Amino acid sequence: MIGIIGAMASEVDGLKEIMKNKTIDIISGVEFCCGSIGGKEIVVAQAGVGKVNAAVTAQTMILKYNTKAIINIGVAGGINPTLNIGDIVIADRTVEHDMDTTAVGDAPGFITGIDRVYMDCDKEISELMYQVSKDMGIHTIYGVVASGDIFVSEDSVRNKIADVFNGDAAEMEGGAIGHVCTMNNVPFAVLRAMSDCANNDSVVDFPAFAQKAAKTSIEIITEFLKRYKG
Repeated sequence: MIGIIGAMASEVDGLKEIMKNKTIDIISGVEFCCGSIGGKEIVVAQAGVGKVNAAVTAQTMILKYNTKAIINIGVAGGINPTLNIGDIVIADRTVEHDMDTTAVGDAPGFITGIDRVYMDCDKEISELMYQVSKDMGIHTIYGVVASGDIFVSEDSVRNKIADVFNGDAAEMEGGAIGHVCTMNNVPFAVLRAMSDCANNDSVVDFPAFAQKAAKTSIEIITEFLKRYKG
């Protein structure tokens, strides 16, 4: 079974609508919807915004549903200058940009326990999602998806993520899902459609474009499930 996690209703409801043979569980206040798309057994959940919500949802999927892979979908703020609203970033790795123990000598973003800064995404899943997105005619790049418990809407924060972590997109969940999956040796991937440019205009752009960007990510993951052989 493949787990699919989004933060907001707009990021997952389109999948729930087309799932077959649906069953629903409520665990820790999160709805887990099991069923199939394209002949693939999946469990879909709206985690809520932020790293803790994402981590709880990912861990539950692993323990309750024995997911063989987890995919995080949804929207993000573009940092890479080649990205415009509606473009796609497929993560090759994730990072938690707000993790900071530099005062005791660690590198920015270093996570004690798994002892790393970056979490590597599954290549097979990521490559197929990239190909699907490109086949749909969407400008798509591989890149670093940087997560933190902050909606990035200031140029200073955006520039720090770019300079310190080589971040290509900023959001609030992918790094936490990567963290949990890395701890559990479960493959994961992150697909993000750009809803804004993670800058001073984001508070205006995000409400205007988030719904459309989320719809794009759903269309890509739906086609991915039809093609995926895993």
